[in-house]
Amino acid sequence: MPAPANSSTVVDRSERAVGDTPPATASFARALALVGPDITLCALCALALAVAGSLLGAHYVLRLSTMLLPGLVAPGIIAIHFARDAGAIIRDDVGARVSFVASVRLALRDWLPLVVVAVVFDNLENYTGLVRPTTIDASLYRLDLALFGVEPTVWVRRFYHPLLTDWMATSYGIFLVTPMFLAITLSLRGRREDFREMALAVMLQMWLAFFIFICLPAGPPRYFAPLRDGVFTEHLPSLLGFNDKLQATWDTYSPLLVRASFPSLHCAYGMLTLICAWRFGSGVFPARRRLFFFLVLPLQLSLFAATIYLRHHWIPDCVAGMLLAVVVCTLAAWLRRRWPAARSAPVD
Repeated sequence: MPAPANSSTVVDRSERAVGDTPPATASFARALALVGPDITLCALCALALAVAGSLLGAHYVLRLSTMLLPGLVAPGIIAIHFARDAGAIIRDDVGARVSFVASVRLALRDWLPLVVVAVVFDNLENYTGLVRPTTIDASLYRLDLALFGVEPTVWVRRFYHPLLTDWMATSYGIFLVTPMFLAITLSLRGRREDFREMALAVMLQMWLAFFIFICLPAGPPRYFAPLRDGVFTEHLPSLLGFNDKLQATWDTYSPLLVRASFPSLHCAYGMLTLICAWRFGSGVFPARRRLFFFLVLPLQLSLFAATIYLRHHWIPDCVAGMLLAVVVCTLAAWLRRRWPAARSAPVD
């Protein structure tokens, strides 16, 4: 009876397959394995965007604000690795400095695609209006009415309450905190293959959203003139003023918001967080693999509701964002298994 296939068996099969192929093909496969799917696909997407910008006449003004988040995480992880073995590294114990240098190299390499995609997001405004100069807001509004008989962002007004507004604003504003916490935890616990799969899903999600933003620009309901100048003149009640402060930050920070609502990246990140929390939650609580998922579930459900309550998204935006997350998580897991000579760690 044949032995069950485990991760090492898969690696051996992959390596034999590369060895049995013609030299040119084998060399290409080894190059892909060395670079990895994240950097390879990031480079291809960046090239496609650059070519499209050149053909369509994009004008560039470099902005670097969003990159600060992933850009500062990698140095922080490096600092933690140093602090763990500072004495051994300083004394130059056997293998300590070599191990630390290796950890630095891997941390910088693994976070690089996320830094690149953050820089692209900051500068995506350069591309808006090049493919389609007008937004699809009116179509999304009509679709909402056709589906529900009422605009959901208007219908939800009956639930307005100062404390609920503050909670929704908080849930909406920290949408990146939970997935970032999970990614950092996976990285620090040495679950590199799990981290790279999650990072690949994030990167693919952002790139696909970028191209959709360019082809189908859409703004939030609160910017849609018939609503903005009508029922939305009613101010959202707030006890602590969280929503006013956060909304002012969004509006000042990113002019791209008027063209980057479809699909909803907030809903995409919320769904991606739930999928990764279910699969990789043991990276946070090793003894209780599903605990992290159930802890973050209420926060992500609140995030989904906040996109409507706070007038940030149409229902099609939300559905498209959730579907996008499912697609990229599925694709990232598939690429992890099938990328040439990829040494995949077992997954939950």
